[in-house]
Amino acid sequence: MKIYTIGDGVRIVCFIDEILKGTNTIERVAASSSVLKYLNSKNCIVITASHDIELTEIMRNLYDNYHFKEEITDEGVVFDYKLLNGHATTKNAIHLLKFMGYDKEIVDDASELSEEYISTRKWNVI
Repeated sequence: MKIYTIGDGVRIVCFIDEILKGTNTIERVAASSSVLKYLNSKNCIVITASHDIELTEIMRNLYDNYHFKEEITDEGVVFDYKLLNGHATTKNAIHLLKFMGYDKEIVDDASELSEEYISTRKWNVI
């Protein structure tokens, strides 16, 4: 059985789930975008799942973005599993804090921090 690699002239289909998950955010986004840029220049079909909104923004000219939409209910998170165009526009981490019964002070603080980052693209020092 022959094992093909990128560069053998054979189209490769590559699935990547949460590329470099668990690594430093800045380096993860930089390294991930470099890997995806490289793969895009090869005879490769790449399907990547990522929660890094920065990565979807950086790669928007090379890759199409798709997402699933979730709904937070009294029972938890529900997905309809319909593939939608574009990167995800909903957020659920803070809703999950509330759903799991975290103190209101934590939920409110997280909401404020998130809204501030969204409007300024900078994190406030706590």
